Amino acid sequence: MPRRSFMIQRCLLALLLCSSLLCFADDKPQDWLPVTPQDLQMKEVPGDPGASAIQLYYADFIDHKKKNESLYYRIKVLNNKGLKYANVEIASGESWGVKDLKDLQARTIHPDGSIVPFSGTPFEKTVFKGKGIKLTELTFTLPEVTVGSIIEYKYRIEWKHQGGSDYWILQHDLFTVKEEFNLRAEPPSPQHQVKWVRLATEANPTPADKENTSLKLENIPAFIPEEYMPPEYNYKPSIRFFYLPQHYTYPDVFWNEMSRGFSYFFEDFAGNSKETKAEAQRVIGSETNSEKQLKLLYARAQQVRNLSYERRLSRQEEKREDIKENKHASEVLSRGYGNRNEINILFVALARAVGFNAAMVMVSSRRSRFFNQEVLSLGQFDSFFADVIVNGQHTYLDPGTRFCPYGLLRWMQTSTKGLRPSTWGANFVDIPPFGQEKAVIRRNATMAVAEDGSVKGSLVLQFEGIEALEHRLEAMDNDDAGTKKDLEEEVKAWLPSNAVVKLKDVHGLTGTDEPLIASFDLEVPSFASFAGKRLLLPSYLFLPKRKDAFNHETRKYPLYFPFAFSELDTISFKLPAGFTAESVPAKDDALLPYARYHNTSQLADGQLVTTRTLLFNGIFFETDKFPNLKAFFSKVQALDEQQAVFQQGSATAEKNPGRN
Repeated sequence: MPRRSFMIQRCLLALLLCSSLLCFADDKPQDWLPVTPQDLQMKEVPGDPGASAIQLYYADFIDHKKKNESLYYRIKVLNNKGLKYANVEIASGESWGVKDLKDLQARTIHPDGSIVPFSGTPFEKTVFKGKGIKLTELTFTLPEVTVGSIIEYKYRIEWKHQGGSDYWILQHDLFTVKEEFNLRAEPPSPQHQVKWVRLATEANPTPADKENTSLKLENIPAFIPEEYMPPEYNYKPSIRFFYLPQHYTYPDVFWNEMSRGFSYFFEDFAGNSKETKAEAQRVIGSETNSEKQLKLLYARAQQVRNLSYERRLSRQEEKREDIKENKHASEVLSRGYGNRNEINILFVALARAVGFNAAMVMVSSRRSRFFNQEVLSLGQFDSFFADVIVNGQHTYLDPGTRFCPYGLLRWMQTSTKGLRPSTWGANFVDIPPFGQEKAVIRRNATMAVAEDGSVKGSLVLQFEGIEALEHRLEAMDNDDAGTKKDLEEEVKAWLPSNAVVKLKDVHGLTGTDEPLIASFDLEVPSFASFAGKRLLLPSYLFLPKRKDAFNHETRKYPLYFPFAFSELDTISFKLPAGFTAESVPAKDDALLPYARYHNTSQLADGQLVTTRTLLFNGIFFETDKFPNLKAFFSKVQALDEQQAVFQQGSATAEKNPGRN
């Protein structure tokens, strides 16, 4: 997880940019609300009698003046599935921006009105650890929770910085009977004002006075997510808050001013030093081909020590290693270190030095939400990369991302919006997606069928392009044991639950252009079955991955895949001695304008060999495409689940021998 660039911080201060709102109410803990007879008598969710639980009350009060936020939850368990809500997890720790979590209180209210307070101590659980960053949660379990119980808890977050929370989420995973919100604002100056944007909602906050803005809602339906939908935050009703100078409150004005400010910053950082020019000329040497020149400069930029992918150093360690703040690209070059954004600006400076038309682009990640131009926050842009004109075409390049090959970007930074800063104003650009050839998984399994129906053998797994890049970056957060565990669990998820998977070796974890290759030993008990003298053998080893997205006839939300992809599989099964083919699945395929599937099974030298290709060249599909996609993936699943039938001894006939 790259650490925040000092450049962004400098620009935010220099440009008086919006800070996010946060925090909250009185220092005194809020009293428990009365438990009403209606609360105790509630038996089911209106319109959804099978719901596991109902949220009777929710409150979110943000106090910017005191840099805190208070939350209150009251949930009633309606059936056994709802008992899970007794287990509570709360994000905590400095990596979340949380300075302290105070006044945690919790209790269980039984159907007869008796109350059991929580008297235990929450324990801290690490949910992520890597490169000096540790994400933790406080977890606890409410006591004596049964069906019909009301579970209730509340706490106050003390935020480390002013910008801890800048939004209200209005819809939750449970039907909510009543919810309340309040924002107590403190603009950074008299020239600033609060602005809010409503996202996927018509609810309108009400200014209570000069400081407070509030909202009350009732009977909010549960948010029901769907498999393979875009990030939920794009569809959950919410309200985002900003502090802005009064003349920045219109989107065009805001983005134009931000663009000008960042343009001045980038130009100042890139510079035009003689040292950068000399190095760029040295790197390209006598090379005259423009793209080859650019690749040489790209490789030179990637030689710089990338601090974004190292453990975060303490101030004492930085002083000991003489790590200083870079203010210009020439310093990145001379000192030999920089963060990912600084390395990308250095690359632009090198490219310009030998005549390329190169600029920086600020890019928004679509990992958790899509860019929204009405949300006036630079927090939507989380990184920069280079835009270079090569042979008349815009080429987006990111040497500042570790292991990123020339011509590739991370998936969340494609098919999204970018901002190319300039002195004349905002220039938004569409960062295009990559095709399926840029994200490839190849699986080659060689298995033998035992007399008890189990299969045992080996798998060679090869990741290419985006798949290789993402696996390499994930491995940086792990030791060898963690990487082994992650790869084994990934393969296990493709196989029946009783499969045994053991990683043998892995090559290319620290590479850039070459594939990442991992080899495994596999064993799947009871994979094949016997019916008399017949052996029933699935022709394909792996389970369908996307069937949950197509279990229903209609969808509410679009279908969304992180990136286009290719799956190229060859599976061979060596048969037990004495078995001959009775039937083998016929060659078949499925086709859409943006997807292709092909499956062929053949017999050769006592082996059943299945070759499978799935090419999918799309990311986002509106609901009107769902019927076609459902038909396509239903056929893919049906063909993947076909079986070959073999007979012990001499078969009287062979049907569909698989050579048609």
